[in-house]
Amino acid sequence: MTSSPMPAAAQASTGEPGVFPSPRQSGDDAVPAAGAADASALVLPSAIRAGCQLDGPRFGDDVWDVSGFVPRTAKMTRIDFTTITDPVHARTVREYLHSRINRGIPANQLSGTARPMKLTSLYQEFSETRLILRELAAAGAARLADVTPRHLEQILAGWKRRPDTAAGRVGTVKHLAAHGPFLTDRLGFTPWPGRPANQVAGRRIPRENTTPRIPREVMAPLLQAALFYMHTVAGDLLAAQQEISGLQAACAQVTLRPGEARARLEAFIGGRARAGRGIPAASHAGKIPGAVIAGGIVQAPNQALIGLLAGIPGGLWYHQERLAAAGGELGYEQGGLDTAMSPWPASGLPWRPRLDVASLRTELFHLRTACWIVIAYLSGMRDAEKRAELHQMRHSAGRDNWRFRRSRSSSLGGCWTDQRA
Repeated sequence: MTSSPMPAAAQASTGEPGVFPSPRQSGDDAVPAAGAADASALVLPSAIRAGCQLDGPRFGDDVWDVSGFVPRTAKMTRIDFTTITDPVHARTVREYLHSRINRGIPANQLSGTARPMKLTSLYQEFSETRLILRELAAAGAARLADVTPRHLEQILAGWKRRPDTAAGRVGTVKHLAAHGPFLTDRLGFTPWPGRPANQVAGRRIPRENTTPRIPREVMAPLLQAALFYMHTVAGDLLAAQQEISGLQAACAQVTLRPGEARARLEAFIGGRARAGRGIPAASHAGKIPGAVIAGGIVQAPNQALIGLLAGIPGGLWYHQERLAAAGGELGYEQGGLDTAMSPWPASGLPWRPRLDVASLRTELFHLRTACWIVIAYLSGMRDAEKRAELHQMRHSAGRDNWRFRRSRSSSLGGCWTDQRA
């Protein structure tokens, strides 16, 4: 492997094109890089923090928590520098990630412009950089300033057993070199000049997607059900959500005198009998002693929901025997809310029994899955892109009728805000 003149960013730091600055000290007492952030400096750029109540982590924090600035579906949002035992490695990773977030520097001299790294990639880049530094140390280069092309070729040989993984790590090494002017410990040469990461790693990208298509007999009914959820079920769920909110608001205003709770309960049971409906069943047997399940329905009352429907705050603990007797007389029904379910086109029957609080929560998750399926089918986007798109969609599938909307563009990152519909 040959080396080449340093990137343009490094040239600017010396003022002499093609001349490398003297390698920095690599020990614990090394001189900080030019432009190095102060320990109290905010990590995230102002474009990401704009409109957010949080400032985000500071450069010197042991843990960088960016959970308030990425989609809630992001799996890893905490960078813990205490997991790096070598203090120089910890400082290098910290400086590198800070530079990647705040600066767009091309990793390849031929790649032209570049953008700062997305926050959703922060943990992956942290893990890759930590591993690369550890492997270089094992190969005999304890510091980046000590690394030679031979060291890189040595660890590359191990990476090449998995070309996809190798390409990602080669890209990280190239970025480490590109951001060298902002690192206290840095590489002294440009690794693999003029060669893209895929070529270095031996990764061959097929011209066409080799993933088999989902068979039509599978995809057609799946897509039909997903579209039904989006076009029809969403309205049912919103109506049930509004019903629950109305019941909760009404119940909060109730103050009962002695005997009124029993009177309201009897009126509720009588109304169910006249309508030919059963007592709302518990959503699951759970901790109900001796609960029996018949026909998929728990033979026990849903006391919390019945209290809402009957307008009885404070619970129905003292009326358990009356509820059990009413259940034995009228039977139990799944769900219990009054919101009717729309018909399924193929049968003309409701697409499911009526809802309760627990089943509504489950169906909201199913609605989100349906949106994911439709986006995936129509766009062909990768999983992370689909999850970001779901957050950009305005929807009412949330607690207490909240609409979740993205406050910043997905290319810049940004905080997530909850706004009432």
